[in-house]
Amino acid sequence: MNNKQIIRLEAFRNVVEELATETKNEFPGLYFDYAGMILINDKTFIYDSSPINTEIFACTGGDGVHYSILEISETIQPVVMTVPMNFGDSMSEYNWIIGENLNEFLSIGYFNGWFPLEQLCYDNEWVIDFYATENMEETYQKNAEIQFVKKLRSKFGYDHVPLNNERLNELADNYFHYLRFNAEFVEKYIKKGK
Repeated sequence: MNNKQIIRLEAFRNVVEELATETKNEFPGLYFDYAGMILINDKTFIYDSSPINTEIFACTGGDGVHYSILEISETIQPVVMTVPMNFGDSMSEYNWIIGENLNEFLSIGYFNGWFPLEQLCYDNEWVIDFYATENMEETYQKNAEIQFVKKLRSKFGYDHVPLNNERLNELADNYFHYLRFNAEFVEKYIKKGK
């Protein structure tokens, strides 16, 4: 990670709302799905598999997949992706730490946004390849979403950071143990916890 100023959640929310409105105005009548970054300000939006000590800030719009943030320090604020429909045997199969902070997380979606990240638990190799470089798959080249992604990166000034399993493992090793979960859910559904 570079030493740029850490993006704070409140500033991030304000910018996303502003740019989403601007993008919707530019593409009237076109379905706009925020490139997998639909803001959530609802404190009741939570799944049993969500970490209970994080703040949920966005969802992808698919199968309940959502992103939350855990504030550990000024610079360490891991972003967690929760995939409620993965039906795993451990909480680490439901939850992936995607970045050490919003800067790293946003950098992964530099080209085409964040919607395909949810496939990490289903087709890991495809997702890693997809986020390695600019991807031109037609499915992820909707003009409104790409314009939104470009505006977001211009506003915050982050660079591309390729996603890779080595980094994901490092993030899990460093920060997963900070996450807390619904004890009743873990006891009832998880065979072997992490």
